[in-house]
Amino acid sequence: MPTKAELAEEVVRLRRRVEEVESLEAQRAQAEAALRDSEERLRGFAAAASDWFWEMDSELRVSFVSKRLEEVTGVDPNAILGKTRQELGAGDTDTEKFDAHLADLQAHRPFRDFRYVYLAADGSRQYWSISGIPLFDRDGGFLGYRGTGRNLTEEYHARRMAFEAQDLLLQAVESFSAAVALFDADDRLLLFNDSYLEFHNTCSENIGPGMSFAELIRSQTRNGLIPAAFGREEEWIAERMERHLHPRDEFEVERSDGIWLRVREERTANGGTFLTATDITETKVIERAEQEIRDRLHAVIDHLPAGLTLKDQDGSYLLVNQQFRDLYGLQEQTLVGDTAFDHFRQSEAEVFRAQDGMVLKTGVPMEVESEVTCANGEKVFAMITRFPVRDFAGSPIGVGGIHVDITDMKEKEQELRVARDEAERANRAKSTFLANMSHELRTPLNAIIGFSEIMEQELFGPLGNDHYSEYAVDIRRSASHLLSIISDILDLSKIEAGRMELHEESIDIGSAVRSCLNIVKEAAANAGLELVAVLPDDLPLLQADKRAIRQILLNLLSNAIKFTPKGGSVHTEARIEANQEFTLLVRDSGIGMSEQDIDLVLQPFGQIENPHTRSHDGTGLGLPITKSLAEMHGGHMTVRSKVGEGTEISVRFPTRRVVSSAAGDGLPSLRSA
Repeated sequence: MPTKAELAEEVVRLRRRVEEVESLEAQRAQAEAALRDSEERLRGFAAAASDWFWEMDSELRVSFVSKRLEEVTGVDPNAILGKTRQELGAGDTDTEKFDAHLADLQAHRPFRDFRYVYLAADGSRQYWSISGIPLFDRDGGFLGYRGTGRNLTEEYHARRMAFEAQDLLLQAVESFSAAVALFDADDRLLLFNDSYLEFHNTCSENIGPGMSFAELIRSQTRNGLIPAAFGREEEWIAERMERHLHPRDEFEVERSDGIWLRVREERTANGGTFLTATDITETKVIERAEQEIRDRLHAVIDHLPAGLTLKDQDGSYLLVNQQFRDLYGLQEQTLVGDTAFDHFRQSEAEVFRAQDGMVLKTGVPMEVESEVTCANGEKVFAMITRFPVRDFAGSPIGVGGIHVDITDMKEKEQELRVARDEAERANRAKSTFLANMSHELRTPLNAIIGFSEIMEQELFGPLGNDHYSEYAVDIRRSASHLLSIISDILDLSKIEAGRMELHEESIDIGSAVRSCLNIVKEAAANAGLELVAVLPDDLPLLQADKRAIRQILLNLLSNAIKFTPKGGSVHTEARIEANQEFTLLVRDSGIGMSEQDIDLVLQPFGQIENPHTRSHDGTGLGLPITKSLAEMHGGHMTVRSKVGEGTEISVRFPTRRVVSSAAGDGLPSLRSA
């Protein structure tokens, strides 16, 4: 049995053991508390560094996913549990990267920030990042993985948008036809396009990011790119730097190769400078051409043979040429900007003001002859044409004026008027004289013709010699020809003298045509021509002078026969037109005439000079007499002809001369016009 002392020692030893145990318990409690605190802090760090937690078992199947996954991604954790990495897939993640990740898992190696595409059940794509560490037991046995995950979808989209925006910016800058450059706050080149390199021409090879603006412009002057800097390089550089550091309005720069650029600089929010330079060479060429045109136009305007003015609605001069100044003696006046009416006498100015107002009001040009008092008191006659000046919308905004000096013309008009009156008096005297000579000229000719016919027919016995018979024939023909000429001259003289009177009656045109054809048929047969007449049965009567109608027909038929070669034809037609005019028409297949020849033969005594016409006698009065007779009836004559194709002459009588039978009485009546 232990002694008391031994028991006391045992008690002390047990008490010490209890104290040791209590101390160990206290230490363990402290350790557990520290561990809990560490775990809590670790969870806080993990939660701050990730969106969810996950675990894998030893077979690399997902065994745990925190509920946070669904909050962050919308993916149900149960859709992932029990699946391997291969079963979960990795979307369009790079194959080599995915194979390396699977190799890490198989080798039980830790991995960090493995990024891949997760394909959700609804087909959406999410971008995840996971990190994990392998777990082992005390014996080194592999237990699985534990790790964290993050959803990078929003970050990825934001980054992609930033990349796309940056790419679009670069593309946009490069696509600019204008030169574009961006300088940072230190005035160094940050961004530029190819056009900016072209802007620097020969010195573009030395340009690159980081180059200062001062270096750039010195390179331009050193390479002689800026003509404005020649001989004053440093001064120009100082001016350019001042404009660059304190941007104002855009400005223009000419390069030594003839290229013009419009430069604009703006300060950016971060203190940098954004520069654009647009090629305006074509605009400059156009401006230069327009200026040249304006200069030439002013030169032309000043040398016009007429005065030219442009006035606004208030009557102030906008443009005045030199001829206007010279016309009115206003060389010493400024004129442009002055009120137009201040330089003329009040009475004349009031008339001009009223005429301008009328043109502005109506928009209709006005032409007037005016006697204007010049600055020196002399008077000139001017033909003034006023016209409205309109804006792009067509509204009158001013008045233009063309002033032509017609003083000499007025004097010549007066001289011509006197000469014309004298000529008309002489012509009337001539016509009166010839008309009065009708009896005196025709009586002896008729006697000559009568006696020659008696001798030709030997009515009082033989002449005794054949030559006398031939002479008698020649005398008769010559006298008849002379009588025809005198008759034409006297007829035209009567018409011109106004002594020709019409004896009107209702005429059967068909009968008149046939009568005339009978007269000329022998001449047509001798010429080897065919005569054709188109005369409708229902032709109405024509109220006219029968002798005049016969003369019209005979003149036209004689001309057609005279100028139609053998084998041709002459057509005569009478008809009623659609407008109820009565037409007599003679058409031949003869030699024809040019437009100039037509004008000639319609003049009295006008004859065409060619080998064919020279073989025929004539006065050249047939067509003028025919035309005059047609006009005396209120009608008109039309000639259509082409060389080598024949001539067509039509005489039209007005509707009022067409006669129809009155209903029921058998008497003729005039048609209403």
